[in-house]
Amino acid sequence: MPTSICKACARLMKEKTDFPRGNFDSDYCADCVDNKGNLKPREIIRVNMIRYRVNNTGISQEEAAEIVDNLMRSLPAWNPPKVKTT
Repeated sequence: MPTSICKACARLMKEKTDFPRGNFDSDYCADCVDNKGNLKPREIIRVNMIRYRVNNTGISQEEAAEIVDNLMRSLPAWNPPKVKTT
């Protein structure tokens, strides 16, 4: 089974249920896409990432938000390649 990292939330995807509809070619995890396979809005993913960290690590909402914001700045889904103009 392939292992991948979600390009929207950095979740490790290693189980079939981690991938949307079992699609091992997806760049995004099952939590980051809607029922049609489209990437959910950034703010919805951000809120879910913050909630996960607060609930599972015991850090404050403010600390979690700072961690998530820093992480999201480095993820491909939120930083498309810059197009050179001539």
